[in-house]
Parts: sequence; structure tokens; C-alpha cells
Amino acid sequence: MVNKVSNALAEWGYKVASSFLPAYRIPEGSAIGNIMQGFFGMNPASYNVWKELGFLAEPLLQSLITPAVNRMLAGMTDEQVQDVVFKFVDSFIAQAREKGSVNLFGIELKEDAFVGLREILANKMGVE
Repeated sequence: MVNKVSNALAEWGYKVASSFLPAYRIPEGSAIGNIMQGFFGMNPASYNVWKELGFLAEPLLQSLITPAVNRMLAGMTDEQVQDVVFKFVDSFIAQAREKGSVNLFGIELKEDAFVGLREILANKMGVE
């Protein structure tokens, strides 16, 4: 069950990253923008982070999420894992509904993002 949770979180994280990073632009005049322009002759305003680094998202998410989830849920029964996971997700959904969004690691996520997570978890865990 824990592996199913890890896989669901990684899949969801990839979807969030793939929707967020293509829109991210490196500001001109920023330290990284100046380095890109000065050393590499690249225009930071037209640099697409997702196009260049998107392939790293899935293995990075798996290597970060799997150990963390395994530590947090170790020793729990499948029923306890399911209960805890859905309580967390439902809490995020309620918070996003109440406040309009939830800031998770610097990214503002709306209710539909967490509803999507709930759906992925339910699908991976075989829950309706």
C-alpha cells in the first residue's frame, strides 16, 4: 500500500510540475539570468525550464517521495495508511476550498489540484 501511495504522489507531483514549470520564466537581471546571459549567451526570458529539465522530474520525485513516504507510513496497516492519506488530502481540499488555494512548496495550488490527487490515490489504491 505504501508503494501505491508513493507512486500516486510522484505521478501527481509530475503533473503539478509539468503544469507549473513551462510557465516559469527566469527573470532578466536576476543572478541566474545574468549568468545565463553572460556566460552562455542565452536569453533567460525565452528559456523554457520544463523543456530543458522536465526529464529529471520523475526520477527526482521518486527518489524524494518514496523514502519520505516509507518513513512516515512504516508500521501502519493498509487500512491505517488509507485512512491517514485520505484525511490529509481531504484536509488540503477543504483548506483550498476555504482560502482559494494552498501554498505547497512555493506553488499556489487550487482545490482541483488536490481533487486530482485524491483521484490518483483512489485509483492507485483501488478505493472508490
